[in-house]
Amino acid sequence: MEDKRELLKQPLHSVFIPIALILFGTSLFGFEYLPYSIAFIVVICSAQVWRAWNNRSSIEPLRWNDLELIDKTIVSRNSAIYRFKLRHDDEVLDVPTGHHVACCMTIDGIDEVRYYSPISNKFDAGFFDILVKSYPEGKVSKRFAMLREGQTVKFRGPVGRLSYVPNSHREIGIIAGGSGITPILQVITEVITNPKDNTQLSLIYANETANDILLKTEIDEISSKFPNLKVHYTLTRPPKDWTGSTGYVTKEMMEAHLPKPSADARLLICGPPEMKRTMIEQAEALGWPRGTMRSEPDDQVFCF
Repeated sequence: MEDKRELLKQPLHSVFIPIALILFGTSLFGFEYLPYSIAFIVVICSAQVWRAWNNRSSIEPLRWNDLELIDKTIVSRNSAIYRFKLRHDDEVLDVPTGHHVACCMTIDGIDEVRYYSPISNKFDAGFFDILVKSYPEGKVSKRFAMLREGQTVKFRGPVGRLSYVPNSHREIGIIAGGSGITPILQVITEVITNPKDNTQLSLIYANETANDILLKTEIDEISSKFPNLKVHYTLTRPPKDWTGSTGYVTKEMMEAHLPKPSADARLLICGPPEMKRTMIEQAEALGWPRGTMRSEPDDQVFCF
């Protein structure tokens, strides 16, 4: 996003330019005014420190910040999109592609930390969205489901390992399961909003039932508008009128709907731990490099 602030409103320039002018004026009128000049410089520096503190990012790497919930949208029987307000109306959440924000909730006296991928795009100003799926035994996800507008949640970040460089691979194959679609949406958004990125994306999205497919309308709309995204769905409990695949993701399904292993292709995997382990094994059997559950930023087979 273009920074349209005036030159003198930039923190760096609004300190050094006035200080330089003060020192230049002091040299012209006499150094007997130096104590007054120094005092004035201290005032300017203090004001800029205060301004920088007030204008700091809403989400910081090492500091937990309370952010207000301003909207909640139910998207399935156990999932909702939560919108949180950033400190400044013109602030855009600066989270690298495929990375997460950490969320902390105190439950029964214990700080519980979970990680969520923002699904709002990089042009949304003043807020960010996360999608949270509630599980029967999920302490934090159940607490999220109880949140009401006006309440606050602690966040910090960004956190993550994926390194994404536009056009670094000709094709990217993606396997997502359930709420594992959220970091994948970041990758998809990054590609389709960059007209210079020609990466071809192929997604297999696995769920239990049709109602569990998160943001299907949005995904299908993107796929219809952007031919470089192909989507294939599979369900373990499909309805009678289901036209996609049935069952878990198999090697045959991967072979049919994902790019072939090559130096110019990459594979991204996100889902429950057992699913990721199975996909790593199946990918290796198809000729992909052996992946790991804790991937390095540039791994050809990357697990979130």
